[in-house]
Amino acid sequence: MNRRVYAAAAACVFAGCAQPNQPPHEAAPAVAVSTAAFGTYTDSVQAVGRVGAPAGSEVKLSFPQPGILQSVSVRIGERVAAGESLAQLDTSGLSLSAQQADADAQAAAANAAQSHVDRTSTKIAVDAAALRREQALYSAGVAPLKDVQAAQAQLAQDRADAASAGAQISGANAQVQSAQARAALAQRDLANGTLRAPDDGVVTGIYKHPGEAVDTTTPVIGIGPGDARDVTLSLSAADALRVHAGDAVTMTVAGTDLRSQGRVQGVAPALDPATQTATAVVAGVPSGAPAGSAVQAVIEIAHDRGIVIPQAAIVADPQSGQTLVFVQTRDKNGDTKFAQREVRVAKQDGTH
Repeated sequence: MNRRVYAAAAACVFAGCAQPNQPPHEAAPAVAVSTAAFGTYTDSVQAVGRVGAPAGSEVKLSFPQPGILQSVSVRIGERVAAGESLAQLDTSGLSLSAQQADADAQAAAANAAQSHVDRTSTKIAVDAAALRREQALYSAGVAPLKDVQAAQAQLAQDRADAASAGAQISGANAQVQSAQARAALAQRDLANGTLRAPDDGVVTGIYKHPGEAVDTTTPVIGIGPGDARDVTLSLSAADALRVHAGDAVTMTVAGTDLRSQGRVQGVAPALDPATQTATAVVAGVPSGAPAGSAVQAVIEIAHDRGIVIPQAAIVADPQSGQTLVFVQTRDKNGDTKFAQREVRVAKQDGTH
């Protein structure tokens, strides 16, 4: 009987802590006991995640045009500023194209300037005066009609030349605009040979190395948020419904003794279709935790009142299916006995 009680009670909780009186010839079993108490039980959700903004906050950058990667000027973990150069394509061909386009634009501008020189206005004015003179002489009977007609023809030719010069000016202006556009595109292509940071951040990945071919679909550099101010947690669908903004969170960086207390800032209202998990963002990053560090978190979602005992004290009867504890009692003679009591477990967290 003593052997059975000891076996059942060694891992259980008992009300009362007094040691039983045993006869000198009878050894008392070494039974660990504790006191069940009415108190507060914290209902919690366990989750894992990482230090840093939610997935998707990292930006993977690629060049807007294909080419051969010439150099990478940053390293992983380096902080960069918006507009800072990160990597460079081989732009020798692009540079020559830009120089040629600039030269073409300058030549077009020179031709346009030359076409703007007025060579007809003065001639039209002179020939118009000559026509008036010939018309006056013809009216006076001094000059023949053919002289008037010749003067009219000359003035008409002058005006045709002026119209042609105007068309040439328009064409020259169009050529200037076209050449300038080609030069601008060439300069843009040359500028696109340099990959720049779109915002302040930290280099989180280098995916290509000098000498490799890249195109517009090839990620070259990864940039993440500059300051890891949040922790991102993954929640199951069921847990996501129980966690709310403002819930207290205890976080531990995996493999370290770094701990912190934080609060849930928000929970994504939709699940990731691939993983069937929801994202929760928590403020309160453990001090000194590098961005990307794995985090284990316990989220307090409710506080309940009830009888709290160590979970190790619960015994499940495999035959009846009852959940039992063994309570220490004393009879009228002062002898210690253990009474079996059925309990209903409302909640458990692995410890209580």
